[in-house]
Amino acid sequence: MFLLSSPAQAEDQVAPPEGAPSSLLAVDGATVQPYALLQLWLTAYDMDADAQADATGYGDPEDDEGLKVKSFKVGVGGEVKQWRYRLGVGSSAPYDGLSEPEEPIEVEDAWIGVVPVKGVKIQVGNSKLPFSRDQLMSTGDLVFTERGIASEHLVPDRSLGLLATFSRGGGTFSVGGFNAGGDLFGDSSRGKTVVGRLEWDVGKADTYATWGQRKEFGLGVGANAYYTIGEATDTWAAGGDAMLRVAGLSVLVDGAFSRISPTATTVASPEVFEETDRWGVTGQVSYQVGPVEPAVRFSMFDDSTLGQYSHMLAGGEWHTAEDHIRLGAGYELRLEGADAIDNDTARLWAQFRL
Repeated sequence: MFLLSSPAQAEDQVAPPEGAPSSLLAVDGATVQPYALLQLWLTAYDMDADAQADATGYGDPEDDEGLKVKSFKVGVGGEVKQWRYRLGVGSSAPYDGLSEPEEPIEVEDAWIGVVPVKGVKIQVGNSKLPFSRDQLMSTGDLVFTERGIASEHLVPDRSLGLLATFSRGGGTFSVGGFNAGGDLFGDSSRGKTVVGRLEWDVGKADTYATWGQRKEFGLGVGANAYYTIGEATDTWAAGGDAMLRVAGLSVLVDGAFSRISPTATTVASPEVFEETDRWGVTGQVSYQVGPVEPAVRFSMFDDSTLGQYSHMLAGGEWHTAEDHIRLGAGYELRLEGADAIDNDTARLWAQFRL
């Protein structure tokens, strides 16, 4: 059966809630799994020292009090014999004031894969790169409906490319080559990214989610690296992560380091004008208490030219309607250096998932 939440697919997926039907049977044995996700944020309190605007910084979306659509996604995936496919569109609010602008609606996933033999999958198209457990977790399975700063600013996003995955026992190795620029209809630069990920998983619990109907054991560890040859900058990065689930407790640790170096070219403007090191780490702990999942997350990002940014987020979610609906609340404490303006945030959120 085609599993939308399989970590070996190495992409940000909207997995159906645990216990939901895994697919709808179509013609001639082909399976079809539609999905949909809607996330709403309500900023209940924003600590603005300046009534006109927030100070821009890593991890700060600059939200004032009010409601917004955090993200929505719709699509379909499935399998036909040994073939796999996925097509989905969606849109997300900017992660922070330093995020690159996104189109109102984008094609997020558009790929076709084949399983020639058991344990081997070859996939081509637009998908997530296999790097960072925090990034690879399904959007709908994130306790706080967003990722840590390190995952957002150290990990490459979706791109067109070829990805091969090899699995045996509890081990999985993924390697791929992707465009380093451009969009769904072609590459706008000569840059390319090569990425690899090695992971090991044991136990029955899903180590790409923090919540489950049964409090089972699961342990997953991963290590990954990528190298991007760009037109104006070269980047290499490496990182590791782990997820432990036992007796309702979930612990996530994810860290990465990157070095960006400008190249001697006049074709394009470099991302940085001097060699820049960036590193970050995310740590999260949550626990199932009936239908409620309290959680605490610490996330830190350090840029050798711009300084260090740290966030502490505490809150929790209520899982209801067989986890098709989640309601949550949290308070985010932002620590952005001695000269930073206080801009903590209290928010509520709601998630609806098919």
